[in-house]
Amino acid sequence: MTHSVQVQDRQKTTKSGRLIEEAQGYVTLMRDLAKSSGIYALSSLAAPIIALVLAPFLTHSLSTTDYGALVVLNTAILLITGITQLGLISAVFRAYNYDYESRTDRRKVLSTTIVLLSITSIPLTVVFLLVAPWLAGVLLGHASFSDAIKVAAVVMLIQNFSVPGLAWLRAEGRATFFSVVSIVNLLVALGATVVFVGPLHMGIVGALLAIGVGYACIVVCTLPLIISSAGVSYRADIVRNLVSFGVPLVFNTLSFWVLQLSDRYLLSRLGSLSQTASYGVAYSLGGALNVVVLAPFTLAWPTAMFAIAKREDAPQAFQVVFRWFGILLLAAAFVLSLIAVALLNILFPVAYHASAPIIPIIAVSIVFYGIYSIFTVGTGIKRKTWYIALVMTIAAVINVAANFVLIPLYGSMGAALSTLIAYIILTIIMYFVNQRIYPLPFEVGLFTIALLIGFIFYAGSSLLVRNQAVYGTCAIYIVATILYFGCLVLLGWGAGKYPGLLRRA
Repeated sequence: MTHSVQVQDRQKTTKSGRLIEEAQGYVTLMRDLAKSSGIYALSSLAAPIIALVLAPFLTHSLSTTDYGALVVLNTAILLITGITQLGLISAVFRAYNYDYESRTDRRKVLSTTIVLLSITSIPLTVVFLLVAPWLAGVLLGHASFSDAIKVAAVVMLIQNFSVPGLAWLRAEGRATFFSVVSIVNLLVALGATVVFVGPLHMGIVGALLAIGVGYACIVVCTLPLIISSAGVSYRADIVRNLVSFGVPLVFNTLSFWVLQLSDRYLLSRLGSLSQTASYGVAYSLGGALNVVVLAPFTLAWPTAMFAIAKREDAPQAFQVVFRWFGILLLAAAFVLSLIAVALLNILFPVAYHASAPIIPIIAVSIVFYGIYSIFTVGTGIKRKTWYIALVMTIAAVINVAANFVLIPLYGSMGAALSTLIAYIILTIIMYFVNQRIYPLPFEVGLFTIALLIGFIFYAGSSLLVRNQAVYGTCAIYIVATILYFGCLVLLGWGAGKYPGLLRRA
């Protein structure tokens, strides 16, 4: 009897020790991920600050038509770079951190990436320079923007050649160097924009040229280092590895552009460039969540994701990441939306103030995109990236259809609602796809409850601040933020203490 009791005691002690070790492991995981994301956040936080400085400056320096044209050209650059990069950013992570182990092979991954980018980028840049007047008419409705098209083509080329260096720094985990280079890029772009658009009066051409100068700094700081150590050559097996993993993501990029950025172009055609300008400002402010939280996490996540996948307790680790990342997204979306509305009314011309209701809609859309990024775990680990392309395509088609219906009815608000609808559908579909190919215990119920509570607090505080003075408005928003943050912490703590209780909606 005594022996049996001793055995039970040892089993309890062993189980208790194992639980403590698992808890410590999750804390270490979240701490390391937060540390890596925090370093990346240095560069990401610099971006919204600089955008905050530049956006009011540009809206005061450019006409609404010219600023709307600049918004459209920036979305076009994102589209072309997404296509010509062949999905190599994600492919390099997979190859560098998962498929190849030796230093020689990893160097060849980088040199092969340079060769592939040269093949896709240089010829296309030449073509764009030759057909710039025609493109200006198609995109912006007037050939007078042809010089801006030419500069945009050169910016695309320079931005593509910054990819190998940035991918290398992230794959090596050199977050500090990455952040320094990125911040230098942003500061140079800031200074160049002020000079080119201000004293030199170069308009949108100057604004685009400043972006190119910023990316040129990244190229100068990183590309010579890669070439000196890896050379400029390619290996057939690495080409196959990178292309097979990355090319399906090009379709994902196309769908992503349609999903997130085509609304600017459609708004410019179905509405006007002036409406596009106001929408672009509101989208930038509402999208601060993407830069402050989602972008740093996305930079750190690929390396962490594959490391977590190798753990024996991978399902529980992914569950913890989902829980606290979702809570962080919702908390940040709440407070950033309140701040962004205030900044819109303080810093921007009166013509842009009517777009304030768009800001929280865009912020919630970004929240869903962040959750979607967690739901793509299975496609990366199981090498089924074509699922991402398929799901993105479905969401993109829905977004375009909604834009054609809602923009004529509600203008820029219709574009924002179309984005939100598409992101919700994107997230829901990807959740079911992931659960089919790589089931994980995501706490969807907890996220849904937290989202609904946030909606109630935001809508309630927005109603209460009507006809309030500045101090009254600030007090209401501060109280609402504190209460919502408290609810989120309680939900997260409760889910950790009672696992599985809120897993399913």
